[in-house]
Amino acid sequence: MTKYDPIKMKDLVSVEDPDSEGGLTLTFTDGKSVKIRLVDGKLVSEVTD
Repeated sequence: MTKYDPIKMKDLVSVEDPDSEGGLTLTFTDGKSVKIRLVDGKLVSEVTD
């Protein structure tokens, strides 16, 4: 789960539901975010800066 290392122990700042792509965006301190969406019936997540 090293994919989530950039957001470990960070405070959650905001939640956008639904986001512009119809998914869910969690924004943490330091501008890091996690985008979660459904693709072909499966949850897909992406950590962004």
